[in-house]
Amino acid sequence: MSHTEEFVLNGYPAVLVIPDRPNGKWIWKTEFFYAFDAAERALLEKGYTRAYYQISDQYGSPDAVSLMRAFQEHVVRQYRLADRAILFGFSRGGLYAFNYALRFPECVEKIYLDAPVLDLRDWPPAGSPEQEQMFKAYRINRASFEHFSDSPVDRLDAFFQNEIPLLLIAGCRDETVSFSRNAGRLLSYCERRNIPVRYYLKPEGGHHPHSLDDVSPVVRFVTEP
Repeated sequence: MSHTEEFVLNGYPAVLVIPDRPNGKWIWKTEFFYAFDAAERALLEKGYTRAYYQISDQYGSPDAVSLMRAFQEHVVRQYRLADRAILFGFSRGGLYAFNYALRFPECVEKIYLDAPVLDLRDWPPAGSPEQEQMFKAYRINRASFEHFSDSPVDRLDAFFQNEIPLLLIAGCRDETVSFSRNAGRLLSYCERRNIPVRYYLKPEGGHHPHSLDDVSPVVRFVTEP
């Protein structure tokens, strides 16, 4: 059993799902809280609190990261959660998880990325309403975007210097968030530099469904020391 707490912080809604016997650790899913959540439900049964802060219009921007830090401070204080979160970044949620860990590595225990957006030049699609939202969030315009170099794929050196345990799951035939330009680029970076990273690729998989049919590898990644 568990119970849900909902509140608003700095103008954005938040949700916590708290197990009856919480162990203090928490899974912070940065987007799509209830989608493809078999692993989170299994971890809830093991005492992990689930958390979500709905800042979907921010695309992992610097302002979003500041909002996330305030959210983490709040839930750690109010709900006696661990100082370090376990981040789950699905699709565009990868922007939030990556950029938060990059700026506040001391606040992150582990990261699980699933079909993540890591290159803003690939997604949101050019000319889409989402791209216009992203421009606003990053305080840039179409002209300055031509020289934009602040996507996660541009900052892999700094990210991996922090040595945060990482799990990556992706479909090799993802046409929504290009595998080669996002997850594949991260993996190629790690392979060239002999950086260990745990990953599961779905050779015929697209963007959906996220995660794995058998989520035990995700649960194991989270629960192991």
